[in-house]
Amino acid sequence: MKIVCIGDSLTEGLGVSKVDAWPTILQNELSVEIINKGISGDTSAGMLSRFYHDVVLNNPSHVIICAGGNDLWWDVEINYILSNIYSMVKQAIHNGVQQPIVAIHPPIHIDQINHEEVWEPISGYETFVLKAKELANRIEQMVKVNQFKLIDFRIPFQQHQHLKSEFFEGTDGVHPNELGHGALANQAYQTIIEL
Repeated sequence: MKIVCIGDSLTEGLGVSKVDAWPTILQNELSVEIINKGISGDTSAGMLSRFYHDVVLNNPSHVIICAGGNDLWWDVEINYILSNIYSMVKQAIHNGVQQPIVAIHPPIHIDQINHEEVWEPISGYETFVLKAKELANRIEQMVKVNQFKLIDFRIPFQQHQHLKSEFFEGTDGVHPNELGHGALANQAYQTIIEL
């Protein structure tokens, strides 16, 4: 098994050391090669444009696609985000990747946002949160209808309808800390061992 993780700052591990980013933790848990192709600030369009070079040319058996967070920050239309994710999945299948997996971003911790470090979403935080929920629902629908695989990174971040704030302690409120990355890796692990 060889996995490429393509994504944005969540995948890259912004705010934590590379060894504490969820793809590296997952690699250690699974004892397989995992290539981290996360780029901070990237959008689904950027990921689609680099998909062949960053994913296909690495000849993985699996790819984890974690896209949409920055698109929502820029208030990109949800259908456009979905079309880019769908295109990446289809390119993966066309190029012999055995198992493309789509991931849903975890929520951000609005109460802990450091407004001196974090630029507000174009449409404001309230709209961002609403659109993030809509995107997650639409990704779930797309995955179900097309029989793709899903990693729902929201799950470990929610506890009784409340956000686990310990996953954001010492961060900008958008990017999880080492504990949060451990939870992301565990959620990915649970999906992959069931394949």
